[in-house]
Amino acid sequence: MYPKKSSSSGNSNAEGKNDQLSTHSNDGAAYRRRVHTRVIQNVILIWLDNKIDDNNPDCRNTITQLRQVIHTIHTFTNPNECIEFINTIRNNKACLIISGAMGQHIVPNVHNMSQIDSIYIFCANRNKHEQWVKDWPKIQGVFNQIRPICDSLKQVAQKCEKNFIPVSFVTANEVSDHTLDHL
Repeated sequence: MYPKKSSSSGNSNAEGKNDQLSTHSNDGAAYRRRVHTRVIQNVILIWLDNKIDDNNPDCRNTITQLRQVIHTIHTFTNPNECIEFINTIRNNKACLIISGAMGQHIVPNVHNMSQIDSIYIFCANRNKHEQWVKDWPKIQGVFNQIRPICDSLKQVAQKCEKNFIPVSFVTANEVSDHTLDHL
């Protein structure tokens, strides 16, 4: 019913920025570095792939790269659990990364969901999937590397964040100096 793993990390500061601590490997020697990034808070990243393995270093590295763009990441290996989770999203938009093998079957079920802003197909064989994705406008493309997905996610997530700017409407009868000070 809920994701296999929900994760978010980092410490937010008053400017809406996040200091995340990430570990990188350099010729077998791990070193730590501070990464100062703007946290995207109103966008959820969902990754659906039946091959996600938290014990796999490549998978952990991919999640680390994605987390540098979007604060909250939910990973799923089960499509039904993923769809159930998407249905619970109320006040956020979601970007979905899905494997090519699952994408062709799952995209028709999630494409029209209002919670889903954009979809990324992440697979080894781009040619196999580039034709069917043309029928689905929310699909941003077919990717075989995580870096281009991260680059696109930055732009999409920033657009979603701007759309979440609160706006208050008041009538002329409701306006007073006191009311304006509290808006």
